[in-house]
Amino acid sequence: MHSERIGAADLKGTLSARLILWVGLPAALVFAAVVAIASLRSFRRVSEQAQARAQAMARQHAATVEGILRHVEKIPEMIALNMEQGALDTPEKVEVFLRLAVEKNPEIYGSAIAFKPFGFKADVRDYGPYWYREQEGLAFVQLGNADYNYPRWDWYRRPRDLGRAIWTEPFYDDGGGNVVMITRAVPFRRQEQFWGIATIDMPVARISDAMKSIITDVGGYGFLVSKEGRFITHPDPKLIMNHHLDEVNPGLAAKMKGGEDGWMVTEDPWRNQPAWIAYSPILDGALSLGIVFPREAVIAEARQLLFEMLGLGVLGLALLGGGIVLVARSITRPLRDLSGAAREVAHGNLDLKIHPKDATEEVFQLTESFNKMTRDLQMRMQELRYTTTIKERLEGELSAARSIQMSLLPKVFPAFPDRPEFDVHAVVRPAREVGGDFYDFFLIDERRLCVLIGDVSGKGVPAAIFMAVAKALIKANVATGLPLPLAIGHVNDELCEEADSGMFVTLLSAVLDTATGIFEYCNAGHLSPFILGADSSVAPLDGGHGPALALAKGLEFPTARHQLNAGDSIFLFTDGVTEALSTERDFYTPQRLQIVLRDVCSLPVQRITRSVVQDVRAFARDQDQADDISVLALRWIGPVETFDEDAATVPAKKSPVRPTTV
Repeated sequence: MHSERIGAADLKGTLSARLILWVGLPAALVFAAVVAIASLRSFRRVSEQAQARAQAMARQHAATVEGILRHVEKIPEMIALNMEQGALDTPEKVEVFLRLAVEKNPEIYGSAIAFKPFGFKADVRDYGPYWYREQEGLAFVQLGNADYNYPRWDWYRRPRDLGRAIWTEPFYDDGGGNVVMITRAVPFRRQEQFWGIATIDMPVARISDAMKSIITDVGGYGFLVSKEGRFITHPDPKLIMNHHLDEVNPGLAAKMKGGEDGWMVTEDPWRNQPAWIAYSPILDGALSLGIVFPREAVIAEARQLLFEMLGLGVLGLALLGGGIVLVARSITRPLRDLSGAAREVAHGNLDLKIHPKDATEEVFQLTESFNKMTRDLQMRMQELRYTTTIKERLEGELSAARSIQMSLLPKVFPAFPDRPEFDVHAVVRPAREVGGDFYDFFLIDERRLCVLIGDVSGKGVPAAIFMAVAKALIKANVATGLPLPLAIGHVNDELCEEADSGMFVTLLSAVLDTATGIFEYCNAGHLSPFILGADSSVAPLDGGHGPALALAKGLEFPTARHQLNAGDSIFLFTDGVTEALSTERDFYTPQRLQIVLRDVCSLPVQRITRSVVQDVRAFARDQDQADDISVLALRWIGPVETFDEDAATVPAKKSPVRPTTV
């Protein structure tokens, strides 16, 4: 420190004389260095901005092309699903369905279903109906012929061998659609065995049309290559489908074929001149899009900016010389003091105070501001410590409440593996802020099953504890065998004694007679459940309405009954489903829920619950979840006696399959 003070003193003794005697040369050197560094940094920044724009353009156009292909991916998946569900069991149904798929989706060129040998009919080896577009309209061809022999084509063999959907390499469909195309092929199964392939075709010409919009303002162009590096689109038609990128630029080809996202300075694969090329993958690397920018045209703006800054630097050199003489003596010492004080504050000495001597008004104000800053920092640090303590305590409280809530809900499925006459499944998706959703299901006796779902008003630990009390009281009263209205009435009276904080509970409780299918339910201020018929009908159950629990003692809670048919399901839910908000601040609504249930009502109960939760999450997207989302699905498959008879007498509704994933 002592040597630093001596060095500073020597510098102070010579600085004024040097600035006065040789102001031109030192100022020129310092200013030239500053201007040069600033110019180079600006040049680099402009170049980086150009690079970022190029990369953004590549990603934008890649997303456009991918959006087109992702949209049509759902069509063969829908066809495969219909085949697996047995909806298309005759040649007439298959061919009419395919025609409608092509007719209703103008963005695709054609669609086919190719069955494994003797898979559709025992007396027909290859059956592969194919509808596609021609100038005159739709055309039909049977691919199951000796000339075409679809089992030898990649679009059939690869998804069959891989056991998953794929996009093929571009190919000319000789004898089928007779155009250059790429194909989305989805395998489908019957009885867990490979049965066939559902496809849609996308003509390369359609993708080329989307690529025509890639025209840069510096004379660049765009191109598209396949996973193997083959040109699919390019300004030079001679390259399309005839040449690979590896032939003209192996380094670029390796990156694009590898599905990478980036850019590189390399040689234009068409014009053989230096260029910047941005590239981005499509369909997880099945395709790759590249945009070429001539290097000289891109850096022209940066070079012009460099020259302008150098000119301004020379102009400002004269002003710099005079400024150094005027301010050097007055600012050197106080600024050094402030710098040293700032270092001490940075090391944690917030008690430091500066007392300037013989300071100008500006330096005095700066010093006062510095001292005020240290005082404010001390206050902010104290506030931060206090806020952190409060936050940690609240987070611990919320964590405890969530643990209480989640530990009380049944989570093991299937819940009753030895009871084939019914199936039940529930899902809860907790919100960040603790709510009071709960559900339960239990056997009252060998014949009656009780299911319930509810929502406690309020948040935090009080709501979680009140939920636990309500759930325990409901189970205790219903399990005694009391009639449902009396049991709920007793629960209400007991909760009124506990709910001194103004809390209440909305509840939907029900008892299913598993032998007869009679469904008795009581709706205590809750949302009406939906009945999902075995005939795919979906409607709300609006009976049995009563007040919420814990509002007042002595209230009556009426019930209603509904006769279930074999295969009918009941769907219960809380307001976290219908009141979920999208990013546009729209509610999910019961109407949307009814539409989703209509689409999934024939699925197993675990698929129904998870499909609804998944749709709510997709609807909300990035919107924070404000309330718990709880759903419960109960299906009455039929009386137990029907499972002991011959298979021919079993009800038409099959026992649900329990998949492990949604």
